[in-house]
Formats: sequence, C-alpha cells, structure tokens
Amino acid sequence: MHAVNRLLFFPLLIVATVVAAETPNPATSSTVIIAEVKVVGGATINADTVDYYLGVVAGDAWDAEEVAKSFKRFWDSGLVEELKVETEVIEAGKLRLVVTLRERPKVSEWLFVGNKKLSNSTLKEKLDTAGISIRRNVPLRLSEVQRLRQGLLDVYAKEGYATAEVESVIEDTGVNLKKVSFKIDEGVKIKISEINFEGNELYKDLSLRRALKKVKQRSLLRPFGKKLIWSKESWGEDSENIKKYYMNRGYKDVVVGEPRVELIARNPKGKTQKERAYRMVIHVPLQEGRRFRMGSLTLKGATVFKEEPLLKLYEVSPGKTYNYGKIEQGNEATKTLYQSQGYIYSYTNQVLVERQGEDDVVDVVVSVYEGDRFRLGRLEFAGNTKTKDKVLRREFRLLEGGFMDLTTLKRSVFKVNQLGYFKLKDEPLEFKFDEPNKLVNVTVKGEEVGRTDIQFGAGYSELDKLFAQFAFSTRNFLGRGENFGIQGTIGRQGNLYSLNFSEPYFLDRRMLIGGSIYRQKTDLNDFTTVQAYLREVKGGSIVWGVSIGDFGQFSTVYGLEDTFARYSTNRGFLAGNGPATPYRRPFPTPNKDMPNDALFYQTYSGVTSSITPAYSYDSKDDPFDPSRGLSYFVRTRMAGGPLGGDFYYLRPELGATWFHPLTRRYIFAANFEAGFIHPYGGRLIPTYDRYRLGGERSLRAFPYWSVLPRTATGEYFRDANGIEIGGDRYLQINLEYQIKLGGPIKFIFWFDTGNTWHESQGWDLSLMRRSAGAELRIFLPVFQAPLRFIYGINLKPFTGVSGVADEKKSDFTFSIGTTF
Repeated sequence: MHAVNRLLFFPLLIVATVVAAETPNPATSSTVIIAEVKVVGGATINADTVDYYLGVVAGDAWDAEEVAKSFKRFWDSGLVEELKVETEVIEAGKLRLVVTLRERPKVSEWLFVGNKKLSNSTLKEKLDTAGISIRRNVPLRLSEVQRLRQGLLDVYAKEGYATAEVESVIEDTGVNLKKVSFKIDEGVKIKISEINFEGNELYKDLSLRRALKKVKQRSLLRPFGKKLIWSKESWGEDSENIKKYYMNRGYKDVVVGEPRVELIARNPKGKTQKERAYRMVIHVPLQEGRRFRMGSLTLKGATVFKEEPLLKLYEVSPGKTYNYGKIEQGNEATKTLYQSQGYIYSYTNQVLVERQGEDDVVDVVVSVYEGDRFRLGRLEFAGNTKTKDKVLRREFRLLEGGFMDLTTLKRSVFKVNQLGYFKLKDEPLEFKFDEPNKLVNVTVKGEEVGRTDIQFGAGYSELDKLFAQFAFSTRNFLGRGENFGIQGTIGRQGNLYSLNFSEPYFLDRRMLIGGSIYRQKTDLNDFTTVQAYLREVKGGSIVWGVSIGDFGQFSTVYGLEDTFARYSTNRGFLAGNGPATPYRRPFPTPNKDMPNDALFYQTYSGVTSSITPAYSYDSKDDPFDPSRGLSYFVRTRMAGGPLGGDFYYLRPELGATWFHPLTRRYIFAANFEAGFIHPYGGRLIPTYDRYRLGGERSLRAFPYWSVLPRTATGEYFRDANGIEIGGDRYLQINLEYQIKLGGPIKFIFWFDTGNTWHESQGWDLSLMRRSAGAELRIFLPVFQAPLRFIYGINLKPFTGVSGVADEKKSDFTFSIGTTF
C-alpha cells in the first residue's frame, strides 16, 4: 500500500486533483525516473495527448512542481470534466504516472428549432458578425451554450423581436457525443411606439426626438423602417446626439441616463405573443444642468501656423452662448488645414474650463497636436485589369514626393469614381506608412465596370416604338479613357446612325478634343401625337475644351446640320375645324376636284452653321446613378452671320441638377433648365428648332414633344400654313424623391413642371404645365443606363377645346436612359 502525497488541488464543481505516491524527496535523493505513463478512463485521449499537455513521457525525470504547473494547462484545455494525476512506485528510482480522467463530451451538432423569420444561415451569419462562431466536434461547455443562447437573443432583439425566447436542450447522440438544440420562440416584431424624456424642462419631447438620428418612434409618416427597432448600438450614437443638442445650446453638463425599455401588452390575457400585441415605450432620463456663456478661446500647441489665423476658423464670440458644435466645426477646419499640408496625424481637442469668479462662463482651450509632416510615396492602383494606370493617375492632383494633402487626395479619389468605368471599393484606399522616411504609400482599390457596352437586338421606347438596334459605346476605349461610340437604330418612328469620338486628355493635358457625324430621321406620323411630323437631319460637329479646376470645363462646339422637316397642316381636305389629321404620301387624287397633296403638308429645310461656347460644372459622384453632387451648364449657340448657313439666331441656355442624400436610402434630386431663341439679321426661327417639351427626359406625363405654346384656353399658336409651332423659350423643373429598394432597384416619386411660350406670351408662369407620378428604375450590368417604368398623371389636362383633341389624363412609358 502506498502513501499518497497530494501535489495540487483546484476547488472546482468537478473534483480535479493531482496526487503522487510517496517517493524519495527529489531534493534529498537521487533522480527518480518515470518508467511508465498510464491513462485510465480515456476514450479519445491517449498517452500522446497527456504527453502534449503534461509535458512528460516515459524516461523523463520526475519533477512534481513542473507536473503541477502543466496540470492547469491540461484542465484549461476543456477536454476533461475530471482529472487526477497519481504516482505509483515500481521499484527504487522508478515510478508509474497514472492519469485518471473523464472526458468532456463533444458537440456533434448545433440545431436551431422553431425559427421562421430568420433562417439558419442568417442566424449563423449574424452570430459570426458578433464574434460568436459555431463549431462542431469541440468539447461541450455550458458557458459556451449560454453564450450562444444570449447571442441568439441579441440577434432577435436587433431585428425587432424583443420578446423572443430561446431555450437550450442537450441530448445524447452517441458515445461521448452531445447534440445541442436551441428551441426558439421568435414572437412578433415590436416597433418603438413612444420615446419619452424625463427631467427635460427646457426643451419639449418633440424637439429632442428630432435630434435623434438612429432611433425613431412610429408615426403615420414613418410606419416602417430599421429606425423603429430598438438596439443599444443605435442608441449609443443617439445619446451623443442628445448631448450635442444641449451642448450646442450652452448646457455643457447635460447627463443622458440609461434608457428604460418598457413592453406594454395591449391584450395582456392573450395566449400568444401575437395576441398580446406588445408595444415598446422608451423612457430616457435627463439632467439638463445650467447654461454657460462663451468666455475666451485659446489654442495651445500650434507652431506650424500662427494662432491668430487659426482663431479665424472658429465662428464664436465671447459673451454669447457656448456652442459645442461651432467649436467642433472650427476644430475640423483646423485639422483639414494641417492635413492639407502633410500633417496627416494632426488632431484637435477642446477642453472647457469654468471661469473662476464669474457664474456660468466657460473658457475654451483647444489643444492642437501637429505630428510629423509626411510626403506621398508610391501611388499605385489595384483592380484595373484593362484601364491603364496613367488614365487613373491623371485624375490625381497629387504628385509622388509632394507633401501629403488628404483633402486633395479625397477629391482625386472622387474624380476617379466619376469616370464611371473604374468602380472603387467601399474602402478604396490602403495606406502603408514609412515612418523613418516620413512617406505614405497609397494603393487605390477598385474594379473594372461598364467599360464597353455592346447591344444588338430589338426593343421599345416612347419615341421609336418598336426598334432594332446595334450599338457599340465605351467611355474607356482600349483602356485609354477615350470615348468612342457607333450606333445604328431602325424604329417604327425613326432611325439613327451616328459615330462619335472624344479624347478628354489630349497630349496628356487636361484638354478635350472630339467630333461626331450623324444622320437621324424622326417620323411622328400617327394619331398619338399633336401633329404629324417628319424630320430628317444629317450633320456633324467638332469640339474643343479645357478643364477648369477639379470639376469645371470650358468648351466650344462647331456644328453643321442639313435639315428637312415636314408638318401636317390644319387646312387640308377632310380636316375641317377638328384636329389635324395626318396622311402619308402618296395621297390618292381620284378626281380633279380633290385637293392636291401639298395642301396637307408644309415642308421646311435649311442648313444651320453654328458655334456653341459653354461652361459646365459636374461634381456628381456617378455619371449614371448619382446620389450626391451638383452639375450645371451655361451655353450660347450662335448660328449664321459670319458662319454662314440659312438661319441666324442666338440661343442662350442654362441648367442645373442637384442630388442630395437625405439618408442612406432616400435621395432628393432636382433639375432646372431654361432656354431662349432670338433671331437676328431679319431671319426667322426655323420651325424645327423651336422648343417642344414632353417625354421621359422632360415632362413625363406628356407624350413626346407634345408640349407646345398654348393660350390659357388651350388653343395652339400656328403659322400662316396652319402648323402648330413650338416656342421661342422654355422652362423645365423636375423634382424627385428617390428610394433605394436594395441592389440595383429604385422607386421614385416625381413632380415635373414647365412649358414653352410663344413670342407674344413672354414668360407667363401662370401657363406652366404640371405632372406627377411614380417610376421604377432598374440598373442592369448589361446597360450603361437604367431601365425605367414610368407612370405619370397630367395634373391639369386641356379638354373640350374647339378644334383640338383632348389631352390624356395619364400616361405609362417604358424606356432605357437617364432622367437628367
């Protein structure tokens, strides 16, 4: 019988001990050798596993202290539920190490049961995002089961299922194997019905709710949305927004307490969660504190720039109410100034000091940390498999070796994204710092998109109706950033043949050259148009331009056009006093009393030679699907005079487009255009150059080119031949409220207004036409422009006008193209 010597003991729920047989003391006797290692109770754990964790094998010298240290590592591995280490003396100087254990069962399977609103893959993905991974064939730990259960509750809470319940069930599936099932009662999605503030005496709940950005209460105007779902993460940001609301009004000591979430059942006796109909009320405690006035403003730590010019960046005045936001705006301007000069690590921080001896006055001290000055090292691009580096590099206003200007860098990245054929990643910039040499190496990451658009097939549009088309167009010809296009379209109401080319960086300078030749025929000779109309044009143009600043361009276009146009008259046989009736040539003449064909049509033709100087500006973030930015143009077309041709006129035009994101999903867009034609030299305005509106790129509820000058009673203006003529001026305004539905789909509510006017009407805004409607817009990779399904309503159609057909009250249009 052996005396047992306890070496180590852990007071755990499951007994875990290390014991050893009485052996000669290693400190006073010769070395004792471990002759054998014996494992008792192991199913999958063998001597090799013991060797790994305890660090001993047969033949090693016995060291009780080292084994005691290794024991903890073995226990912490989680492989065992019980562990005991003992020694038995075999003979003098030799012992047997006996490891007795009970293995912890392994999890063979994790199951979700009862989940319908969130699929298994969704739950696993969201758990993984939260840093909770699900692994099979790992030792079962109750703490891990509880962590997964709480993770599932958190996932459901973030999705709005605040009353969800999760129960864990552990079952045997084999020898030393367990299956863990999570039985889920998802409940129903609960939205925030009220947000109440407690302790606020200065500002009403309504004002404070408006300061919230991430969390909102349900209302008639906001019945849906993620902001109606309570989450601690969203509230963390909004609690700061409430603080800023008060601090911007002088209350620097405001305290926003921990909100209390209350679930109130409308029907407490209901058997299910759905029957109980819970609603959520959020109670937010506040301590408003006292209002402070602004004392002095000083800057500390600024050596690169003098304090006086920096102070001018802060729009604050002593004696006025302290405003946290104004100070932060100045801090941001100061940081931007430093970062534009290469001090990329610079930052600022405001410290408030209550002035002694004066109540409610606070002095502001802004600490400036300048850091080291860096230069741009290497500028590289990743993902441009076709586009040449120099095409992307020339959009950058930074030179390698120059001081690192973060403001210019961001603007340059924006310019690259504007190209439309190299789409940047969500995190497009990768920085590598060379601290010893004070260099920053930058890699711009993106991918090729929409480089070349080749179309061959058939389709439908409002203007061409059914058409066949071949088109090749690219904004990045041969990867050199050149624009090239060739198109051929044959439609029921028109055809078009065109060839165009432009080089935006001629001779590697910010200079544009280009040209185009085209031939087009438009035949609106059916009963849907106001008047039968045929126009045939052939011509060409050349353009030269030069960039001004980052987003501006001055250009000059010379154009030469030869046009033939034919209109149906309102004097022909059978026309009477009713609407114009179109006839196609040849019109049969059965007897000599029948009017000849010329009485039904009037033709116009001539050559227009013109030059158009223009200035344009474009800061939109995408050429096809913008979500922010401004573009505008001012141009004047001069025809005739020293340029020759048959028509002499000036045509000044201007326009502006603005996109403003309201949130990540909602965008407001507006477009404005206006133009005027003034003839000179005793010439008339060509009939086919007069302004007409209507169509998917104009006033959307009106048929193509149907909006002509009309009197207040709806009568058209006609020339001596009875032709309904266009205007000498026009105005067009388009408003859009865009909603991103996900992926490439947008839903849009729109309102259009505008008109064309006759010379005798001036700019009579009381005659403005108005329409409104909705549009579904789908962006597909095969097209460079979106598919559009447009439904519009004419808000004030002309009806019952003598000699004029009634206008349609609504219109549906399908097309491919942009709006404005």
